[in-house]
Amino acid sequence: MPALTGFTVSEIEAAMAAFRSGTRGGTIMPRIAKGFSPGEARAIAAFLGRDRQSAP
Repeated sequence: MPALTGFTVSEIEAAMAAFRSGTRGGTIMPRIAKGFSPGEARAIAAFLGRDRQSAP
């Protein structure tokens, strides 16, 4: 399982969408991702992605 620290916002968002649609396999993430709306997945990606803005 890769660490999320190296992924960009768009990479995380795309992975969540792939898990949700079933095009990316896994044991737990497909089930978890289906519980989030696209907007919620976008918010998660914005929080975790490496290209987010740092607070001063």
